[in-house]
Amino acid sequence: MLPFLRRRASDAVELMDDPGCDPEVLSRTYDYFQYVNAAVSGWRGVYRREIRPLLSTSRESTLLDIGSGGGDVARALARWAARDGLLLTVTAIDPDARAHRFATARPPLPRLTFRQALSSDLADEGARFDVVVSNHVLHHLTGAQLGGLLADCQRLAAPGGRVLLGDIERSTFAYVGFGLGTWPLFRDSYIRADGLTSIRRSFTAPELRAVVPPGWDVVREHPSRLLLRWDGPGAGLPPLRGWSATRATEQRPRPARSGAEASDGQRMRDVIVVGGGPVGILLAGLLAVRGLDVEVLERRAEPSRRSRAIGIHPPSMRALEELGLADAVVERAVRIRGGEVRCDGRALGRLTFREAAGQHPFVVSLPQYETEALLRARFDELSPGRYRSGVTVTDVRDRGDRVELEVEEAGTATVLEARYVVAADGARSVIRALAGIRGIERGGGDTYLMSDYPAGEQAAEQAVLYFERGGVVESFPLPGGRRRWVAMTSSLQPDASSHDLAAIVESRTGVVLPSSGASVSAFSVQQRLAERLVSGRIVLVGDAAHQISPIGGQGMNLGWLDGLLLAPALALAIREPDAAASVLADYDRRRRRSARMAARQAGFNMMMGRPATGLRLRLRNGLVRTLAVPPASAVLASAFTMRWL
Repeated sequence: MLPFLRRRASDAVELMDDPGCDPEVLSRTYDYFQYVNAAVSGWRGVYRREIRPLLSTSRESTLLDIGSGGGDVARALARWAARDGLLLTVTAIDPDARAHRFATARPPLPRLTFRQALSSDLADEGARFDVVVSNHVLHHLTGAQLGGLLADCQRLAAPGGRVLLGDIERSTFAYVGFGLGTWPLFRDSYIRADGLTSIRRSFTAPELRAVVPPGWDVVREHPSRLLLRWDGPGAGLPPLRGWSATRATEQRPRPARSGAEASDGQRMRDVIVVGGGPVGILLAGLLAVRGLDVEVLERRAEPSRRSRAIGIHPPSMRALEELGLADAVVERAVRIRGGEVRCDGRALGRLTFREAAGQHPFVVSLPQYETEALLRARFDELSPGRYRSGVTVTDVRDRGDRVELEVEEAGTATVLEARYVVAADGARSVIRALAGIRGIERGGGDTYLMSDYPAGEQAAEQAVLYFERGGVVESFPLPGGRRRWVAMTSSLQPDASSHDLAAIVESRTGVVLPSSGASVSAFSVQQRLAERLVSGRIVLVGDAAHQISPIGGQGMNLGWLDGLLLAPALALAIREPDAAASVLADYDRRRRRSARMAARQAGFNMMMGRPATGLRLRLRNGLVRTLAVPPASAVLASAFTMRWL
């Protein structure tokens, strides 16, 4: 971080805060906020992820925007809700008469009201709102003022309400990026000067966590954005963190539209998830805690014992927190806190996840079969008997108001029905094929060997990437004093042994691996993206939706992020059928975009790891050294930990 950014400049004064500032320049500044906030504030994503699942097409909801300034965020939230057919009344308040005059001079919008007031004024009036938000207010406040605002927000939030306070995070990336990005723009306003001052006044994530009361979560959004969140009792989901599994099961909401019968007299499920791997079972758990009647069908009769995916990235920990499993997973896992890139016996650069990963400043390393076991046990607590193994799907038919599945179990054919079917059955998805959804190739073809060995003397909490002349070698810590080793090969070697892989590692890196009886996996990278993720009442997640290179640990995590978005979308689609088309189309659009980003990132990772000599080797090593120093290192750490997907 730049030296002058290491401390918060809480006494710095913004030009527009001066009561005597030029009113015309101030008016242009308010006007330009709509463009700046659209580019950097991230409220579109917060609306989709945090606000929209709480809204309804038939029940009126209320939202308060504190410190609304020119009113652009309040207007955007009102427009988005109206476009989605959701009933939302927005109240926007600001104590500054100049801001109030500007906001009220603009064309009015239905269900949007502006008031010149403080948050304490409305709290004293006894006003209550389902959602309370603010944008770029926190950095203006002293410690006492911050405490007062948070207390007001808790008083203003209705029972089950949610508070979402967005702001800048102070960093070199934010300061340099904003300075360069606005240098040729907004010269007739206070935007650039006050924006740079705002960054200097802003908190870092650790600073904000240190001053907020218990119960408030500080979440790092995309680079240099913070979201301070508080959920009132009963807000959105049961507050599972710290609960016993029994209590969470007893108190979850009743299933939506419970008691519905299928055409053959059997109970029709809200959702049937086909595929009981880590993505399918996690999604099923997220649906169950939302009160949906969900069932999982798994073709395998017994769980796999192969470790396969091992890395759980920080954004995925949100899903485990919703299930009450985050602590259990972290207790069993190794925490990878950073990494090192090496070539020819020398370190090219080091990366830390301390600042990039928010509440969980590490990548969790745990073999996939252990993660799956925890997810299955949790789902069984939430929905006893709803995980069915040894079931093969033979046909799927979308009937418009429901989906029929033909299945075979123990030699008996049965027809099951559900309002929605989710395909989580992997890269060779039967459901995707039966639904007629085509997969689009996105490159690949590189081949690798992978196996686990005793750890030896390498650092227990550090990943190591060897960008060697003969091809990349990767090493990641595992629980139980072991490490995962992966090496690029010139061709697919399905008959290779652990001795063969150890010989490749030694020839490229000089590291001598201990003997190991573990099996070796040979794999060829395939990258595909389904042409659509939603077809009527059939939805794709995980590898059924997008097959991404496992290099970089993105596959399982990308599927979990699918589940984090799909679970509230399906809950809303079942609760409010009129909203189904909109929320599922949004899921399709957003997750296809994330998959394309992940594919590009995976392609970059593979390109960097290919054999290199001469000028190409020197250029690659120079690029690695550049990316390993601030501010690029912060961006690279965010990309590596999947903060943008």
